[in-house]
Order: sequence, then C-alpha cells, then structure tokens
Amino acid sequence: MTGTSKSLVVGLALVFTACGGSKSKDATTAGSIGKGSAIEAFGLTPPDSPWAEMSVADREFYMIGKVNPVMGEIFERYDPEEYEGFDCVDCHGEEMREIEFKMPAPSMYVVPPEGTPGHRGMLVTFPETVQFMQETVTPAMGKLLGIEDFTCASCHPTSPPQKKKKASAKKSSSGKING
Repeated sequence: MTGTSKSLVVGLALVFTACGGSKSKDATTAGSIGKGSAIEAFGLTPPDSPWAEMSVADREFYMIGKVNPVMGEIFERYDPEEYEGFDCVDCHGEEMREIEFKMPAPSMYVVPPEGTPGHRGMLVTFPETVQFMQETVTPAMGKLLGIEDFTCASCHPTSPPQKKKKASAKKSSSGKING
C-alpha cells in the first residue's frame, strides 16, 4: 500500500468514526457528535505521489477518500440545496463509468475558450458561478491533485461534443464506395 493509501485509510477511519452519530443537523442532539470539516481534516494538499504516477486504484481511493469530501464541502457551502449529496457524478457526469472517469467529462457544461463571444456570454449570464469556479473550485482542485496548470478545461469541455457522422455512402459488391 502506498503512502497515499495509508494516509487515506487512517483519514477514512476518522471520517467514518466522526460521522457515526445521528444524521441530525443539530450537533447538540443527544447521541450526535456532529459532522466535522473535510477541509480541516484533510487540508487542501496534493497527494503523496504525483497524480500522473498514481495507479488507477490509488487515484480512485484518493478521489473517494479525500477529493470528494473536500470538494463536496466546497460545493455545499456555495449552494447547499443544489449540491447536497455531492458525489462523483457532479464532476464526472452520468457517463462516468463508460468513459472510465476521464476528464473533461463530455456531459459537463461547455466552457467556451476565453475571449470568445461564448465565454463573454457565460460571464454575463452566470457571473457568480464563474467567479466561484475560477476563484474557489479550480484552485482547490489543482491543489488537491498537485497540478499547477489546472484550468476550467481540466473538467469542462471547451466545445460541444462532435456528433458522429453516419456513413451515407454504400459499398458496392466490388468493395468500391458509391456516393
């Protein structure tokens, strides 16, 4: 087990122990020990090993054990109703398993390249969200993954997915394409 895995096992044990009380949001309720902060518990620090060198299993464990709780807390602080129950789908999309959790996720909101009319329109339409993503989410994810040049395009596509063209030409029995 790598150093990252060992750290996360201990951290997960602490989280599960700390979250073992009542689901009541009132920490003063009898039997409840309250919910601690993932950010305080884990910090905004990179993995022990560089992300690019981590195995698929270590990446998955790190995402589940550290990134999801920390980013969930960040998103829930921003919009508690929208992001209650934050999990993998919120970033990786419904097709996460089919795409093997690759990023950027094709179903995520398209963030047009800076300087384009689409980007300017996004800034006008969603100013608070863009500010939150640029000033909070992107730097936090970059720190958690240890990636200095982490950008919006690390999670969001910059153009709509290309539709697969249907082959309109038919092959003749000779193998030549007839159009």
